[in-house]
Amino acid sequence: MPKNSKNQPKRQKSKIKAKRQIQPERVDLLSRKSYWIMLAAFMAVFGIVFGYSVHVSTPAIGILVASVLSLIGLACYLKFKPSALPKNQRATFIFLGAVSLGFGIWVAVVLALNAAGFSQQIKNDIGLYFFAITSLIICLAAGGLIGDLIGKNKDEIRLSLHNVKNKLFRLND
Repeated sequence: MPKNSKNQPKRQKSKIKAKRQIQPERVDLLSRKSYWIMLAAFMAVFGIVFGYSVHVSTPAIGILVASVLSLIGLACYLKFKPSALPKNQRATFIFLGAVSLGFGIWVAVVLALNAAGFSQQIKNDIGLYFFAITSLIICLAAGGLIGDLIGKNKDEIRLSLHNVKNKLFRLND
């Protein structure tokens, strides 16, 4: 009896290993670049076809497709570009970049277009609310991307800012 009891756990371990080997590896659709390319192409074609079918102006279709593609591009970038930062720090840099830099870029673009006198043309061609929302989405995605790049290179940025500060103080002496 003792021999059988010793052999029994070994048999169970070999059965567990056999089950692990038999099961196929799980396919993750989001980890394929072809998925992201097809998603972007489908959304671009769908946006263009839908826009023309409901008689939306060409500039409005362009900015709508650009806003959707900017979000898909940001998601694809975050999926395929690894970071040495922990996920919570990376998310913090992306959030801060989107909120501060992205919103700042958006405000600068809107003020520049308004100062150049394009607000009436935007109102007639696209609509102010539609332009405001879609351009804000694009700028927030760009700010999130910049925030992630800052997070990845924060040590180099800190070092270069330290060197600039030292050079400025040497000039003042």
